[in-house]
Amino acid sequence: MASNGEEKSAEDYPQSKSTSGLKFNPKCLPIAFKLVLYGLTGLFAEVMFTATWYFVDSVRYRHGWKLHGCTSVWSFPIYSISSYVIELMFLALNGKVNLFVRGIIYLVWTYFWEFTTGLILRQFNACPWDYSGYTYYNIMGLITFDYAPLWYFGSLLLEIVVIQSALQLQYHPHSKTE
Repeated sequence: MASNGEEKSAEDYPQSKSTSGLKFNPKCLPIAFKLVLYGLTGLFAEVMFTATWYFVDSVRYRHGWKLHGCTSVWSFPIYSISSYVIELMFLALNGKVNLFVRGIIYLVWTYFWEFTTGLILRQFNACPWDYSGYTYYNIMGLITFDYAPLWYFGSLLLEIVVIQSALQLQYHPHSKTE
């Protein structure tokens, strides 16, 4: 939020919209750096989630107080790209669509992305998740509607904490002076 209590618009960030699409400020964090930031954030969130899940359901998983969390290397590009797409949605929708509706849009995107990447990875026997034995509320074991509240609030947290912070980061390469 802006200092006066109003929600910031896309123009308030160094990287803002123009009539020709996204206008990139050369001082903004380069996309490669953002992808790394978003991928690492996703990996961290997933490890924390699985550690918490295994702890809560320790009767089934028998990890107890070890707080064992896990993820897959495939999660890095999945979270990187998905978070970057959410950043682009945020820049396009902020100031035009309220936070509640943006969360729903992010949720739909998240389910689309999880289903699509899971389907592709499954073709190579590489999909690290399978919800078919977990719940009745799944589609082909690739997405589960049980996680809707988590994805909804997680994507809003991503927007509010990570993306809005990443948009304010600037890149100043060191120039060699003699």
